[in-house]
Amino acid sequence: MKISRTWSLLVALGFIVAVSGQIPVSELSDLQKKAMSLVTEHFYDKYNPRNHFIISSVLEASQENFSDGIFVRLHFKKKRSNCTRKNSRSRSCSFLKNGAEFSCFSCFWFENNSHNVESEFRDCAQNSQQTEHREEQCRRVKEERVAPSGAFSFLISQ
Repeated sequence: MKISRTWSLLVALGFIVAVSGQIPVSELSDLQKKAMSLVTEHFYDKYNPRNHFIISSVLEASQENFSDGIFVRLHFKKKRSNCTRKNSRSRSCSFLKNGAEFSCFSCFWFENNSHNVESEFRDCAQNSQQTEHREEQCRRVKEERVAPSGAFSFLISQ
């Protein structure tokens, strides 16, 4: 009896941990949704898959506002569905049991008050072990747009 209760608790805890790491797409901001759309467009252009891919989970979504723009960072997974790309609007699309899964990571710098992209990095790959490369690229997108503190005052004083 104790063993089955222990297993039940472990399964429940595992489910809570798995669900807590995901962000519902409905909670993303307009700019985060725009970024996701741009990454998806890039994904289809690069890989040209026959099947439609569905977002299976959003692992990270952040947005930082700066005086000269907005920095958006996303990490999500897309999984192959049973629908072709032509039938992708169908509500009956579902994940394939052993379908390919891609980890997509992106960073965008948007102009303030618009959806215009000033700088970006986007990458979707089946091998999601490229975290160091992705982090470096994301840092570059952010740093090329954010002036170091004191830079403006130094320029004025010259």
